[in-house]
Amino acid sequence: MKALKIVLLLFVASRLMIFAVLSIGQSDSVVYVDHQLKLDNPVVDRFILYDSYNYAQIATEGYSEDRLTAFFPLFPFIVHGFATVTGFDVYWAGFIMSNFFFVCSLWLLYRLMTKRGLSERVKMITLSVLSFFPSSYFFSAFYTESFFLFLALSAFLCWGNNRRGAAYFIGGLAALTRIVGVWIPLAFFAERWIRRKLDVKDFAYAWVSSLMFLLYPAYLWLTKGDPMLFIKVQADYFRRITAFPFSPIYRDLATTVNGKIEPIILFHMTLILVFLGYLAWAIRQRYKGTDVPWSEFVYTFGLIATPLCSMVQSVSISSHGLMRYFLTVFPLFIFLGNHLDKVFRRENRNIGRSLFLVWKSVVYFVLFLWVVFLIQVLSILRYKGFVA
Repeated sequence: MKALKIVLLLFVASRLMIFAVLSIGQSDSVVYVDHQLKLDNPVVDRFILYDSYNYAQIATEGYSEDRLTAFFPLFPFIVHGFATVTGFDVYWAGFIMSNFFFVCSLWLLYRLMTKRGLSERVKMITLSVLSFFPSSYFFSAFYTESFFLFLALSAFLCWGNNRRGAAYFIGGLAALTRIVGVWIPLAFFAERWIRRKLDVKDFAYAWVSSLMFLLYPAYLWLTKGDPMLFIKVQADYFRRITAFPFSPIYRDLATTVNGKIEPIILFHMTLILVFLGYLAWAIRQRYKGTDVPWSEFVYTFGLIATPLCSMVQSVSISSHGLMRYFLTVFPLFIFLGNHLDKVFRRENRNIGRSLFLVWKSVVYFVLFLWVVFLIQVLSILRYKGFVA
C-alpha cells in the first residue's frame, strides 16, 4: 500500500506539472510546427506528436505503407486491442495505455529496489528523478517508452527471482516492441556466461527469444517480400543512417566547442557523463570484489550504445533522440538515486568539509541545470517541437 501511494503521488504530481506547463497560456489558435495535427480534446492533444501518428496508423490500418515498418508491432497491436474492446479513439487508447504502463513501471521499479534492500530514501529519490526527468514527457505521450520500460523491469524482476524462462520470454516481447529489446535476453545470456553458469536451458530460452524477435522480419518477408525492410526504410523515409559507434557524440561535442551551444546537446552530454560514471562505478565495484549485476551492465551499455551508432541527417543534433532513449535505462536512474542520496546525507562531511562543500555545490548546480533542461524541453513541446 505504501509503494502504491508513493507511485501514485509521483505520477499525478509529475503529470500535472507537465500538463500545466504545456497548457497554461497556450492559445487555442496556436499553429504547431511542421503543421502537426491538432486534436479536439486539449488533454490528449498535448501528448500526441510525430511518431504517435505512425503508431496510430499501424493500430488502425496495419502496415499499409512501407515507412510504417520502421515501428515494431507489439505496442500498436495492444493499443488496437484496447481501442477495440473499449471503443475509445485510437489516440485516447494510446495515451491511456502509455500512462497505465508508466504507473506500472514506477511500481515495478519500487519493487526491484526493495528486493535489493535499498532504503526508502533512495527509492523515493530514484522514482522522483525518473518521474520529473526533463524528457519524462514521453512516458505519457503515445510512444513506446512506458511499455518498453514496463517489459524491461518485468524481465529483470523475473530474472532476480530465478524465473529464467519468464525473463527470456518477456525479453522476446520487448524485442517485438523496439529493436533494442534484443539486449534484454542478450544481457541474461551474457551474465550466465560471465558467471560460468550457462546450461542447456539458457540456450533453449535464448533460442525462443530469438524466434520471437524473428516473427517480425518473417511477417515482413511474407507480406512485403523483404525481411529487412524495417531497417531499409530508416534511411529512405526518416533520414537515419548508420554511423561509427558514439560518433554522434563526438560531432555534437565538436559543434559545442566551435561555439554553437545547443541546450539539448548540453543535456545529452550530461547524460553521457552519467553513463560513463555508471560504467566507472561498475568496474570499480568489480575490482573491489563486490558483486555486479552484469545483466544490467550489458543492458545499460547496449541501450545507450545502439542509438549512438546512427544519426538523423535531417536534424542538426547528431545525438538526436538520446534524451528519450535514456528513459528506459533504469539502472542509470538507480545509480543516480544512490549517489544523490549519498550527497544529500550529512554524514558525507567526513570526506572533509571543503571537498564536501565543493561536491555538494556541483550537485546543486547539476540540479539547477536539470530544471533548466526541463523548462527548455517542455517549452519546445508546447508547440509540438522536434526534441526526440
